[in-house]
Amino acid sequence: MEETKASSFVELRRQQAGAFSRAQALAHGISDKVLLGRRRARQLQQVHTGVYADFTGPLPWETRMWAAWLACGAGAVLTGTTALRRYGVAVESRDERIHVAVPHSRRVEPKSGVVVTRHRRLSSLVQPSRDPATVRLEVALLVIAAGEADVSRQAAVLFDACRQRRTMPARLLTELESLPELPGRRILRRILSEAAEGVQSFLEQVYLRRVEQAHGLPRARRQVRVEDDGKVSYRDSEYSPYEVIVELDGQLGHADAASRWRDMTRDNAAATSGKVTLRFGYQLVSDPCGAAVQVIAALRFRGWTDTPHPCSPTCPVTPTR
Repeated sequence: MEETKASSFVELRRQQAGAFSRAQALAHGISDKVLLGRRRARQLQQVHTGVYADFTGPLPWETRMWAAWLACGAGAVLTGTTALRRYGVAVESRDERIHVAVPHSRRVEPKSGVVVTRHRRLSSLVQPSRDPATVRLEVALLVIAAGEADVSRQAAVLFDACRQRRTMPARLLTELESLPELPGRRILRRILSEAAEGVQSFLEQVYLRRVEQAHGLPRARRQVRVEDDGKVSYRDSEYSPYEVIVELDGQLGHADAASRWRDMTRDNAAATSGKVTLRFGYQLVSDPCGAAVQVIAALRFRGWTDTPHPCSPTCPVTPTR
């Protein structure tokens, strides 16, 4: 019986990256006296009150994550960037702290390296069958986005997750409705509506808002799937009736020679089929009106007859041909 308990405790610690709680130790027949002796012999270390690691030295992230969750007690749930890391979603963050949510009715003492937040209806936000308990992916993304002070960073968090195919705008919009207390819901809803339309980056958002919508351009199709010699690619925006394509080159994915070659190959393939490609980079942010002038010229050359409009008194866009 004792051997069975010992082996099961070894397996438990393995599953928890070496972390374990005092309660778990007692349940496996390990007394406080034994724990104290092993601490003095430097066979384990205390991470938080009542939580230990079965080794000494620096603690890996996985061990710190389990230790924080165990230390926060009943109903604790991983959230924020910690949850995203558990889901394998890449986020631009230097925050190495462990983020844990607890039911609103509970208060948890501050713990080193741990961010604890309290939530109402927390149990309804948990992803079933995950150990340790973790909020759903969409909840974690929305919480992180809502915590960003800059709207462009909010958009980046949500666009990146959708572009990585980790979730879909429709799922995020549905989850947003289940978080009535989340700050900035109106802005998040607009970002997700744009994502549902095919916007996948901050630059694409700038193009949609400040070039296309601000100047009365026709609505483009977005993320248009193209297959050439068995290779699939996606065009950022395409005005199909006029055979005009707009590609938006962000800082990532277009800086190396291989990426530039792929872009040129794609543009040339479009040209051979009678389509014209306009390509814009981050100058779009500082001069959206200049980009609009170029797109309007291409559309007019290809037969667009509707009337654009200037976005301001100093805008160079003219409503006449």
